[in-house]
Amino acid sequence: MLQPVGSRPPQIYWARRLVLLLIAGVLVVVAAHACGGSGSSGADPRLRQRADQTPVGSPTRTPAPTPSATAAHAGGSCRPRDLAVTVTADATTYARGVTPRFTAVVRNNGAPCRFPTALSTRSWRILSGTDEVWSTADCPRSAEGKRVRLDGHAQITYVLPWDRFRSTPGCAVAGAPAQAGTYRLYVTIAGASGRPVVFHLAD
Repeated sequence: MLQPVGSRPPQIYWARRLVLLLIAGVLVVVAAHACGGSGSSGADPRLRQRADQTPVGSPTRTPAPTPSATAAHAGGSCRPRDLAVTVTADATTYARGVTPRFTAVVRNNGAPCRFPTALSTRSWRILSGTDEVWSTADCPRSAEGKRVRLDGHAQITYVLPWDRFRSTPGCAVAGAPAQAGTYRLYVTIAGASGRPVVFHLAD
């Protein structure tokens, strides 16, 4: 059964068989890859976001202080009166389906100090009139976290994307969608508060 039959030399028939076998092998490999898929998958968009857990970048570093300055200031906690919080939004008005993105920059206007990084030291609240629409107070906020050195005139930046849903106790599920209207964002970090930011959600 393996002996080629025909008027042409046997080498031609064996070459044709080899080509067919190679093509069949390639098709099997392609089919297996298509069925198995790639090793990664996209994140579920319905998963609740855990925003502002870590700062964007690191505190600005300055040359090491003298031993006397280190003894005087390195061990002290940052004082709210020395911290300036600047809050901004990436737009004034957001069309339907556009996710607002907020930024809070904390700047140390005092001497080098120890800055707290625990989630519980940061508060973000979104209000419409007197109605509190969204708040980090609804979500679990750990009080654990190290303190980092924040030099004078150094700053730390936090970013918060908002999914345009009301927060619910525990933040396990999303609440109702936020309606079109005017909103205000309030941010307090390490006891220092920034000026509220006004933004609008359009229909």
